[in-house]
Amino acid sequence: MLICRSQFETMTLNIHSSHSTQFWLSVLILAFTISGFVSGLAPEELSLSFDESFVIGGTTNADADYFLAYPYYIRTDNRQNIYIAEGEQKTIMVFGPQGNYLRSIGRSGKGPGEFPSGPIFHLNNENNIVAYDIVSQRVTWFSKKGNILSEYAPSRPDMVWSEKFFQTKGGNYIMLKKPRTIGEEATGNYRDYVFHRYSNSFENHLNSFGKFSRLVSKSDSKFVNMISSWKNDGNVVKTEKNSFWYVPGIYDGKVYEFEKSADGWKIVNRFEGHTNWEEAVVLNTDEEGSMLFVTYGKEGKQQQRSRGKINSYSIGMVQMSNGNVLHFSGQRMQNQDSLKTMVEVFDPQGDLVGTGSFDEIAIHNNLGYFSSHHPAIWMDEKDRFYFIDHEDAPVVRVGKIEGI
Repeated sequence: MLICRSQFETMTLNIHSSHSTQFWLSVLILAFTISGFVSGLAPEELSLSFDESFVIGGTTNADADYFLAYPYYIRTDNRQNIYIAEGEQKTIMVFGPQGNYLRSIGRSGKGPGEFPSGPIFHLNNENNIVAYDIVSQRVTWFSKKGNILSEYAPSRPDMVWSEKFFQTKGGNYIMLKKPRTIGEEATGNYRDYVFHRYSNSFENHLNSFGKFSRLVSKSDSKFVNMISSWKNDGNVVKTEKNSFWYVPGIYDGKVYEFEKSADGWKIVNRFEGHTNWEEAVVLNTDEEGSMLFVTYGKEGKQQQRSRGKINSYSIGMVQMSNGNVLHFSGQRMQNQDSLKTMVEVFDPQGDLVGTGSFDEIAIHNNLGYFSSHHPAIWMDEKDRFYFIDHEDAPVVRVGKIEGI
């Protein structure tokens, strides 16, 4: 069992500057140097807005078959049909390109095609739905019409069940997860890695890669390990057929590109983003904004306890049709009692084009509240943007981001 407590904080920033008294040439050289340094820290500021097309959910008199009580995941297929995981009804709701309800796939239960808890799903290379339930630990393949194609319940102790996974060009599945525990009979230290690759049937674990200690800031701390395992293990976006980008959950401005080679999946690039803080996480602090994590064993005995404060964390990544990648992050604002959603725009080569706030996604002051009210962002092939808005009754908002 996990207990998380959080407080809101106010932070201040002291800026120190120096002045040159040298002759004009030195002044010019210094000015150009400072200009280049500042531009690296402060990229072009973008003015972003959201042009909303329609909203799914939010009406209390909606048919019970498609009332959104707890949506938490969004995907679209090649025809722009919209698939939404619904946690209260434990199903995958399907809507047409304009938001009209079509059907539900799966339902609450323990039988074939049923989910004891909310389903995790992905549209695979054949545009069929691969879904599993972490409680039942069973994988089900559905057609887009909702027919069961096959099922598989792995009995292997080294299976890593993740809330985020995707299929590669070759058909294998990659799970994103910093495991807390795995089966006692499992071989290898899976907890050292954040990616775990399985065969297209999930029967075979092929390998794990992406060393946690290399990717995540302050990875040797108990607090960072608990955040990564319990709350936010990061986000990925497929950028090419054999590559993807990864951002750790605690975001320190580093974005990693992985690429498949003959030797397996390797880091080939590290891109520099932009955050408001030198430290994405501050450890062992009890000042306002800090979070306390306590875990308990089966008999109620305290196992772990850690405290820290997160200043910057990843919300998600999407790719546009022109190859640009948008990274959404939650940032504490310097000298302000607020948290904001910030968007960084990278070109396909990984260069940071600009950054701006996206106020449509509101962040609760309590970051411990965030994981259960995630905006679950998504962008389809026509650059339509989708996110879950939890401000009032939960809804899925659909439209275009302007200003990029």
